[in-house]
Amino acid sequence: MTFYWFSFLIVCFAVVSTADAEPLARESSQPTFFSAPAEAPHHSGILPGTTVDQRNWQIAENLLPQEILHAIQAGDFVVTVQEATDFPVRSAYQTATETYAHQVSLDGGARIEGYLGGRPFPILDVNDPRAGEKAAWNFRYRDLPKTLELRGIMQGINNAGTRDRLNTGRMRVRTGMHRLGDEENDLQWQERGVHIKASFQALAPADQEGNMRIMVIYDNDAVMQEELNYSPQNRRIRKGHANLLARMGGGRYDVLQEEQPPFFFIGYLHEYNWTYKGEHVMLVPGFLRADHVTYGGKNNWYPTVPWELRRVIVLESTPIGTHPYNKRVFYLDAQTYTLLYVLSYDAQGTCLRLSLVVHGHPDFVPGAQGIRLPIPLGATWINFPQDRASQFVAVNPMVNGPDAPQRFDMMELLRKGK
Repeated sequence: MTFYWFSFLIVCFAVVSTADAEPLARESSQPTFFSAPAEAPHHSGILPGTTVDQRNWQIAENLLPQEILHAIQAGDFVVTVQEATDFPVRSAYQTATETYAHQVSLDGGARIEGYLGGRPFPILDVNDPRAGEKAAWNFRYRDLPKTLELRGIMQGINNAGTRDRLNTGRMRVRTGMHRLGDEENDLQWQERGVHIKASFQALAPADQEGNMRIMVIYDNDAVMQEELNYSPQNRRIRKGHANLLARMGGGRYDVLQEEQPPFFFIGYLHEYNWTYKGEHVMLVPGFLRADHVTYGGKNNWYPTVPWELRRVIVLESTPIGTHPYNKRVFYLDAQTYTLLYVLSYDAQGTCLRLSLVVHGHPDFVPGAQGIRLPIPLGATWINFPQDRASQFVAVNPMVNGPDAPQRFDMMELLRKGK
């Protein structure tokens, strides 16, 4: 196994993306990077405990993309509002930004010049024609844990709300470059320009148990990502380049390899045009104050998590070459650059898919307490034409555990594959 992670549709055909519409709310005049804003985001009628449903959806009319708003209108799911989470970035990340951001610049290609750590471009100007590219690099270099380990579940949910496909596996991720504070870079990875390595080991179904995969993501965006794949049937390792536009699970799930958890986007930045659509106050899935995510709503497609008001970066992405989607609009938390949701469109401007991503607050995740970073807990990709959803669930995530660099090399595949 390769383990990676009729009302609404009618309305969706007629809807224009939020990114192409009038601003959802007053644009922030101050950057919200270094700490929580002096005044938490607020909007008339939206208070902690407020429920937004098909009876009163108008109160959130300026806070949600039309595609999500119409799902609420149709009764597909209900939003319950929680208090906005104060989630300032770590002091080491802030210090690195203050120290190095002034020397960072775009090189016109697949890298940025002068980057040594922190957020490359802490202040974005909506009038800057390259602000979208800068926002994309901010997302690439958002503060990430040194290591992350979890058991991941991928499942398909049909229009009856039942699961009709399931894959589980063990996932490990290690960041090898641009570490901050007391965290040390992996010198060998740094010399090779290795930014991140991720390993996946299939646990179920039984006929795929033991299949393993290691992905290598390079710091240079122009260097193709590599894969090492191990099959227990022939005990052989295949090395090649990752096909980021293939669908996960051998096509079983409507999730591209470049959208796989726990990253939710690891595509090549230079293969897209990026447009910054501004910073807005919006309703988004909140940082969950629990250690796991559940699903409900129409067909059990929607995460049953509180939402909250946050300042959000709206970033439009259009592929330069052939791609399954003609446009995607990314909604990123302005404070942490955590991905919150994504809308995907075809060439005719039809909304094909809604992706909702859930991150947990570390204080409520046993394996992450003391780590001031959002913890990926789950995601859903709702495909409207196919009338089904693909979902990810993270089980027992552990942050900054003892995973050594050697656990992400070929010898690890040979050792575990015996």
